Amino acid sequence: MEQVVTYCEIHPDRETGLRCNKCGRLMCADCAVSTPVGYRCKQCVRQHENKFFTAGANDYVIVFAVCAALSAVGGFIASAIGFLLIWIIASVPAGGIVSEAALRATKRRRGRYSGEIGALGVVVGGLLGGMGYVYVTYVQPMLSALQELGPEYTDELARTIGSPWQFLFQQSLSNIGMWIFIAVVAYFVYNRFKLRG
Repeated sequence: MEQVVTYCEIHPDRETGLRCNKCGRLMCADCAVSTPVGYRCKQCVRQHENKFFTAGANDYVIVFAVCAALSAVGGFIASAIGFLLIWIIASVPAGGIVSEAALRATKRRRGRYSGEIGALGVVVGGLLGGMGYVYVTYVQPMLSALQELGPEYTDELARTIGSPWQFLFQQSLSNIGMWIFIAVVAYFVYNRFKLRG
């Protein structure tokens, strides 16, 4: 009796005898996902996971907006404090507050990409908050002083430290504490949305 050779349905160049225990699809080792009830294909696993994801498109917008707004406030305050240890300590509860606020705003609905969208909102908001602090504290007074001094001082300043806008970006992007704050809060938000229930 001749043995029939079967191939993975996704990778037709790979021999396999393994079948999904739900739909019966032939799959290779790369396509198989180990579950508590046996091996399943990625399509069946994804279909099962979709039961957990109840968010709509508007929920993604809400998650981004809430995370960005709260992180902007946090980034501004963190930049104002200026002490690295306080930023590290404060970022942990800030991550919990931001993620809980975003979950409540969406009535605890999660989407497949809510964690990524929330983390992106944290990065954008935190950067804007940090840049807002630098603008209010340094750039705005610098611009006011330059208007009073005249164009010859503006040219001299531009030669030494660059334009006020270059100064804004350099100061904001070189702020290590702000980046630590953003990273920790983004980590909390991402992981909170990936939890089930």
